[in-house]
Amino acid sequence: MKAQSLWGLVRDAAGRVPSSKTAIWNADASCTYGELISRAQGIAASLHEAGVGRGDRVGIWKDKTPNCVQAILGTMAAGAAYVPLDPRAPWRRCRTIAEDCGFAAIIADQPRLASLGEFLQGLSPRKVIVEAAEDAITAAHLPPDLALESFASAVARKSIPLPEVHPEDLAYILYTSGSTGTPKGVIHTHLSGLAFTNWVQDRFAITPDDIFSSHAPFHFDLSISDLYASLGSGASLRLISSLEGMLAAHLVKLITETKMTVWYSVPSILVSMLNAGEIEKQGLPTLRILFFAGEVFPTPQLRRLRRALPNVGLFNLFGPTETNVCTYYEVPPTIPEDRTAPISIGKACEHMETFVLNDAGEVVGEGAEGVLWAKGGNLMSGYWNDPKRTAATLVPDPRKDSNANGLAYCTGDFVKLQPDGNYEFLGRRDHMVKSRGFRIELGEIESVLSGHPEILEAIAVPVPDPEVGNRIVASVVARAGQKPDPNQLRAHCSRFLPTYMVPEQIEIRESMALTSTGKTDRQLLLREWQSRVATAAAK
Repeated sequence: MKAQSLWGLVRDAAGRVPSSKTAIWNADASCTYGELISRAQGIAASLHEAGVGRGDRVGIWKDKTPNCVQAILGTMAAGAAYVPLDPRAPWRRCRTIAEDCGFAAIIADQPRLASLGEFLQGLSPRKVIVEAAEDAITAAHLPPDLALESFASAVARKSIPLPEVHPEDLAYILYTSGSTGTPKGVIHTHLSGLAFTNWVQDRFAITPDDIFSSHAPFHFDLSISDLYASLGSGASLRLISSLEGMLAAHLVKLITETKMTVWYSVPSILVSMLNAGEIEKQGLPTLRILFFAGEVFPTPQLRRLRRALPNVGLFNLFGPTETNVCTYYEVPPTIPEDRTAPISIGKACEHMETFVLNDAGEVVGEGAEGVLWAKGGNLMSGYWNDPKRTAATLVPDPRKDSNANGLAYCTGDFVKLQPDGNYEFLGRRDHMVKSRGFRIELGEIESVLSGHPEILEAIAVPVPDPEVGNRIVASVVARAGQKPDPNQLRAHCSRFLPTYMVPEQIEIRESMALTSTGKTDRQLLLREWQSRVATAAAK
């Protein structure tokens, strides 16, 4: 019988491999399959006894470690959904998510202790589990009425009968950048998580002999494949910290030394690894599959990678958090020298359906442009605490001549259907962009800047860059009599936004250029920024 939940998938896989087999490890610690399951069950028991269960949300505010994975699995084993918080983001942004989600429990670690007291003010979690020494927890002066437990105590708990987890239950909520200035929570059930994970396992023949990388942070949707396609197959998973993840030469060495077989990251990381030189010198002899997603891979660098790794399957996985992945494309053995356009985003995953509609709602054929739609098992359930957005986004199949049932999702991506049946990606139809693999809603940056008392208006601009996808810059208009300092504005952004969303440069303008219809001329701003950046680079 197939597993009915992501937790069940991992638990069942653990039962098929030796309990002493290493499941997860990083630079500092490791965890066997036996330890992983027993400790996750201990976390689950602690949560269950506190009344945390089906439908509840548990905030995971921890660095990326084996213990963090235990907390994630323990949350799902208790029947609840995990909500990973970015440990590097300002705590106020994490607090916004906590307020929106209404956490029934929070699992944090010692680096979060300094902010945990303020973070918890006004919240009413039924359980707070902290991975820290007892004296450090005491010294943190947390609210006295908290149902507080140390992580060590929780994982040591005896396993108790836990509730059955159903496929339709919430599994996880991933918060992405929101156009209103507030992060939005994308809801996935065990059913949608399993649909995607099972596809990865089947399509790419994942086995217990595989060794996976885990480069993506857990609040990023690339982590879903990392965690569950690996642990759900009895394979081993090497966690890569945020610091390690920036060290290109180290990553190449890590793949070789660990005999890694499956790698998944954004293209900008792979470009930096290429530029470190070692991939082209020695190759990656144990690697068999390399996935990339999250941004366009510059064709010249992809050509270099293809040449350096002729025997590795290179796959472009495409899709927003709302769909996990909806299309994929295998990079051919050779990429023509005269090709400059990005490679295709491919065709629909075998268990998904995709189609392209024009503005009239008509399905377009070969060579025509339109917006990509997706439907199938990978789809989210909706947006947390936002039924209006959900209803506007997940709609009955809109094809006029279709008798198909079920909901469909408009990705917002302009594509063109190519003669071979693959899609050519043309760009976004809104202000959402990708930078360093992260999806960014420019409106959130503009909202934060406009919230500064000296700023009247703010426009965030994505300047295309072959290394990172886009570099985020901003133009602002000051309030009368104010003279804001760009460095102080960047510091203001750092209080509310993760590092990858803070504009690299901010210019102060007297006014914004307008189009003939009275709207801010974003294209003119972009051209001005591109010229400015190009001039600076030429000096």
